[in-house]
Amino acid sequence: MIDPYRILGVDLTAADETIRAAYLAAIRESPPERDRERFESVRTAYEAICNHRRRLAHALFDCSLPTIDDLLSAVSSDFVPQPPTERRLLQLLGAK
Repeated sequence: MIDPYRILGVDLTAADETIRAAYLAAIRESPPERDRERFESVRTAYEAICNHRRRLAHALFDCSLPTIDDLLSAVSSDFVPQPPTERRLLQLLGAK
């Protein structure tokens, strides 16, 4: 699952009111009629961290593996993959 804090654009220490305001703003930006996938991801993110108890449960028990999107967005928004060097390919293939 992509980080719900990142989806809603809030800090890890955000209060319930801040998270709710961010949720409502995100829903207004992408209603289900226009972008169903984004709407579902925003809704799921909000449900995961909507109150203190759920934020604590998310922090303690969310053991879902990061997706490629998680990894790339964690690196930076301007990440551009580079082709591997010949030396690295030889290392991966076990050539000496």
